[in-house]
Amino acid sequence: MDLIVSAVEGLSPSVLAFCLVAMFIAAFIRGFTGFGSSLMWVPSLSLVLPPVAVVPITFLLEILISLQLAPTIRKEADWPSLWRIWAGALVGVPIGLALIASVPADLTRAGVALTVIVAAIILWRGTRLSGTFSTPATAGVGAAAGFLTGAVGIPGPPVFLYYLSTPLDIRVARASIMAYILGAGILGCVFAAIRGMLDADAVVRALLLFPIVLAGTYLGSNAFGKADPERARRWALVVLLVMGATLLFRVLYTALQ
Repeated sequence: MDLIVSAVEGLSPSVLAFCLVAMFIAAFIRGFTGFGSSLMWVPSLSLVLPPVAVVPITFLLEILISLQLAPTIRKEADWPSLWRIWAGALVGVPIGLALIASVPADLTRAGVALTVIVAAIILWRGTRLSGTFSTPATAGVGAAAGFLTGAVGIPGPPVFLYYLSTPLDIRVARASIMAYILGAGILGCVFAAIRGMLDADAVVRALLLFPIVLAGTYLGSNAFGKADPERARRWALVVLLVMGATLLFRVLYTALQ
């Protein structure tokens, strides 16, 4: 009980309600598209908690959600590209975590938001890759995604954009994105624990938020099963645009205060 009290200390009922609603919406989006949750979790939780405390929570929640979808991931993911991406992330995640305490988080968030917005617009216009990247290039995607995972707790817009722009079927792309997020969450937790960022409060907060996150993911996943593949891809790009714009608005709003 003392751990729970410590984890929610200083958070008013209205703030807790806001966090729960934001977490549910993001989880629904994650269940439907395979990504997008951390793009909302990080800025919403950062309104009431320091970013350095938010990042480990998102790592834990991403792992817990991804494990629920493990059967789909195992059957449908594109494993050859995933291994190369994870190899790159192994390098990028610790570098990002090393910088999180020294580089202003909002500066990095702004860069992420602009990248996501521009890339989503390009993909909406129909730009697709004619094939897969070379092994070094794919590992580079993983390194960039890993860096963002460690620096701001957002598991890799570069990976989202990579899979959404390949000729892969939307179901394979979605499963591959979810598989990457699971691996990135595990890497993030390991390196965060090494750096002393993963404490008891982070674990308790993640466990308290998990039921509402699980419900949102379940409903979103069921909605995806009834969707047209191309329409699902379009919705995924809409999510990227909205999340990018939301993140950028949050950064600008904070800067003007």
